[in-house]
Amino acid sequence: MKYILITLIFFACKNNSGQKNYPGISTEVLDTITSAPARIVANPSLFETAFIKGTKQKVKDSNFNLYGITIGKLRVVSGHIIACDPLHIDEYGIPFTQVFPTGEFPVQLSIAELGNEEMIAFGRINFSDEPVVKWEFALQEGQQPLPVGGEEMHGYGVDAGIVVFFDKEANKALDEEKLTNMDADLYKEMGKHNHDLWKYAMYNVAGHSMAAFTTGLGDGRYATYIGFDAKGAPCRLVTDFGLFDWKNK
Repeated sequence: MKYILITLIFFACKNNSGQKNYPGISTEVLDTITSAPARIVANPSLFETAFIKGTKQKVKDSNFNLYGITIGKLRVVSGHIIACDPLHIDEYGIPFTQVFPTGEFPVQLSIAELGNEEMIAFGRINFSDEPVVKWEFALQEGQQPLPVGGEEMHGYGVDAGIVVFFDKEANKALDEEKLTNMDADLYKEMGKHNHDLWKYAMYNVAGHSMAAFTTGLGDGRYATYIGFDAKGAPCRLVTDFGLFDWKNK
């Protein structure tokens, strides 16, 4: 049913993200991804093609155009990354068990376009340009591996229509009470990058960085996946915001 009604929801959720509506639509020039991966090996291929300008994805009778943008670089210090709703960071700010490369890496968004409306379909950290040879669920402590594309999934809940990516070390510098206040600097910064149905920010936290952006259709439970290269090293971390039913492809 979700996918039958996706077009209607796409247009109806403009004011249903749990955020304040900041005035003005940004006219910034987006850093659009123009290069495609050398090759796409692993399924689902949409985890990669969704970031390639010109990709089309059909849902019922609607054809979505997809393109990817880079919003900045995330500083990874410890290799332990957290993805969660900022309003529930105290409860769900738990790092994934996978240890990721350290350094600064591009945070990229896949934008789904239908007519004059756009939303974020996927968000990712790109650790390298190596081809992904397999995808696995990103696990938190105590979670067991599940097959990608199966009926069960691991994921984090979102009630604010926003997700943040950050390193565990940044968590120590956070004032969590400020993140639960919708007038906090993080949300004001997102207002500067307001694109009607989606917005984002790269936010500085006492020398650490945090990526924040809106979540597809808004609230929900969203799965995160790790893409591994041929040497077994993690090269992508992707959250799927559930716009597309790639499991049935």
